[in-house]
Amino acid sequence: MKFIQMHQTVTNHDAIGNDIEIINRILCEKHESFVYANNQYNTNVKYITDEEFERMTKESDTVVIYHHSVLWEKGYEMIKNVKCHLIIRYHNITPGKFYKEYDDFAFKQCEDGRKQTEDMISNLPNAYWLSDSIYNSLDIAKVSKDRQGICAPFNKIEEWKGKVPDEGVLKKLLENRMVNILFVGRVAPNKGHLMMLDVIKCYMDHYDCNIKLNVIGKFYDDLEGYNELVRNKIDEYDLSANIEFIGEINDPILMSYYLGSDIMLICSDHEGFCVPVLEAQVFGLPIVALDECAVPETMGDNQLVFDRDEYKFAAAIRLLMQNKEYRDYIAEKGLDNYNNRFTFEKIKEVFVKELSEKIGVTI
Repeated sequence: MKFIQMHQTVTNHDAIGNDIEIINRILCEKHESFVYANNQYNTNVKYITDEEFERMTKESDTVVIYHHSVLWEKGYEMIKNVKCHLIIRYHNITPGKFYKEYDDFAFKQCEDGRKQTEDMISNLPNAYWLSDSIYNSLDIAKVSKDRQGICAPFNKIEEWKGKVPDEGVLKKLLENRMVNILFVGRVAPNKGHLMMLDVIKCYMDHYDCNIKLNVIGKFYDDLEGYNELVRNKIDEYDLSANIEFIGEINDPILMSYYLGSDIMLICSDHEGFCVPVLEAQVFGLPIVALDECAVPETMGDNQLVFDRDEYKFAAAIRLLMQNKEYRDYIAEKGLDNYNNRFTFEKIKEVFVKELSEKIGVTI
């Protein structure tokens, strides 16, 4: 049996790229597995040409797994004509409203991408949809329940076990005597940076100034309007000494931030799953999060989620820093969440079951 995974861009070190790479690794154990992409940056998979794709998808023993997270007109046209099994791996598309004020192109791409989702639902009646989360599945409510499943994206967290954190970065964090707050994610309007700044300011107004927010994630030039809003709020609140944008980093440095930080702060308005939640939980980092999107679902039970109130967030940070027993409890329950739901073996079990029971494909 042949498998073909598809996505417009396949890269290293992002959630979808990791999902594609690990699924490919599993499939290669017993089957032929390939990837089709316009932009081919991950060298750990075998890519095929348009001609090879067309030939393989005429065969009944081929399975196409189409990863849907962006508007991809070419990819959609290609899967309309396949004669084989078709799985839509739905990773969600950010609603355009988050970009409307900042980037016309991104706004249109998101809106058209979500319209493409609706077209897929209407025009691909035999496709099976495999969403990352219950939250994602809400977008495809029109798909009949017998053609839907949920399987978390695969992650590479367990592969970090053999890696060593960056000693210099870790030492700096442990010795700075600050309350180190961490956020991992790109600088984009749906990621909640403005609320995070409100939380830091609230904490400083009610408790002390001994707090610092470290943001790991790059700025994008085409979102300059949003970037300016973030910078202006930092200036308005006089937070230049209390926030640092780290940019993109390697795994040893990222591990150091997870190990050296005190709390992860998440104020995102839209996340289809949020892999950094799992990374924080594995490293014993308590999370204080906004009760929005897929984040609470990914975090699991006995975790700290609040409505949009910076006072509650600031108080939670203070409580975690002053009550070690409670902090350890939250960290323990977070690790339990990962171990019970999101290890490689747990996700693989769900993935294999979905393909075998719903598609009739033995992995």
